[in-house]
Amino acid sequence: MRAELLNAFDTLAPHCEVSAILCEEAFRGSLDVPTVLHSICTRLGLPQARAADVERALSAGQACRLFEKTTHLTWRVGDRSLAGELAVLLQGARLYRTRVHQDSDIVDVVLTKPPAPSQVSAQLEKMLQGTWGFKDTRQLLPAIAEAARVSFGVMTPFFDEVGAQVVLNLFERTPATDRFLVLRTNKDGLPPFALAAVREKLSRLGVTVHNFRLDRSGAPGNETFHAKVVLADDTAAYVGSSNMNQWSFEYSLELGLYVRGRAAARIGGVMSAVRAVSGAMP
Repeated sequence: MRAELLNAFDTLAPHCEVSAILCEEAFRGSLDVPTVLHSICTRLGLPQARAADVERALSAGQACRLFEKTTHLTWRVGDRSLAGELAVLLQGARLYRTRVHQDSDIVDVVLTKPPAPSQVSAQLEKMLQGTWGFKDTRQLLPAIAEAARVSFGVMTPFFDEVGAQVVLNLFERTPATDRFLVLRTNKDGLPPFALAAVREKLSRLGVTVHNFRLDRSGAPGNETFHAKVVLADDTAAYVGSSNMNQWSFEYSLELGLYVRGRAAARIGGVMSAVRAVSGAMP
């Protein structure tokens, strides 16, 4: 197999879900003349929400002269015979990825949009993909809790009255029997003020509350944390910027990742270490 074809395949294979059908259409002559991106989506049988994915595949193909960007909005095929050769190879890659291959890590992006009017939300909506494909933090966290079967835990450095009710609701939802909450005392050694309102209910639910603010022997300051984690069974986890407080749930742009598989198991290992060294919340 010649180097040009292999190079083009290596470039387009990461986009094979789109690039396979894109090359098929290009080989049929659908892109012989400059065509606007949204029309290309229509010809590929893809929704307009996938326009950003199509543009990424076209841009990748431009690097190997397979496609050519003719104006700011239009594209056409640069090498039709190469597109035909690639179509078969990319279709095979697409079938392998969708029917055989399983990623060891599965990752989704999780987003909390600020309330309207929000400049960043407006800017996102102007972009081709908008917020399509993002998980919503408020919907995801209960789903993680409900999916846990053995162990469910929450770790958050900031915890107020709003966050306390959210956390209580998560523990009420989960069927997991091992339930834990990692917080931190303030510099005076006192628990978060909001904990008092839900502590008895958490205790009845079997939730152990840990304090991860540790003295450092022979060194100034404390050992503590800033990570925000919601973990289910060491198989699924949210890791991101969202605290369990009103500011995160109602005002801020928050961004995180929802991971499953090997990465979640590694996060679970970190959480096990945190639980092992943390003390009981006073």
